[in-house]
Amino acid sequence: MSSPTEPSRRFVQTLAITAAALALGAVASTSVMLFAGWRYTPERKFEVAVFLEPEVSESEKETILAELSTFPDAGEVRLETRDEALARLKETWKHQPDRVEGIQIESMSESFRFVAAGRGFDCGSVPGIREMAGVERVWIVMRATPSRYGAELAC
Repeated sequence: MSSPTEPSRRFVQTLAITAAALALGAVASTSVMLFAGWRYTPERKFEVAVFLEPEVSESEKETILAELSTFPDAGEVRLETRDEALARLKETWKHQPDRVEGIQIESMSESFRFVAAGRGFDCGSVPGIREMAGVERVWIVMRATPSRYGAELAC
């Protein structure tokens, strides 16, 4: 004959075996994924700048803007004027003003800029943008994070 504590004892044993099996399964599946090469890839931010030729027309700017607006994972695309570019350059070098004191506004380029976010950057559409009328060059930088270095991408 079974005692009144035997069913509760079986329940505790079953619960302990189930919990151990779940923990062992989680450890085993995580180990398999790590040994197979899976690693978590954090989301990164990619700064894209499309520098325009000095003689770019307004219709070429509109065409370039329309193309950039369809870029995957792109944030707001904005036009940086020559004045804004010079101001940003001076802000960057404010601790060494002698490096930028002779730069003229005419030497600065207008550019379209946006930030794309994602686990990686798809360079597939960059060659098409680079060859558009009015585009001088395309510059893409993966921003640094506290735990990872930034880098300039060659697309």
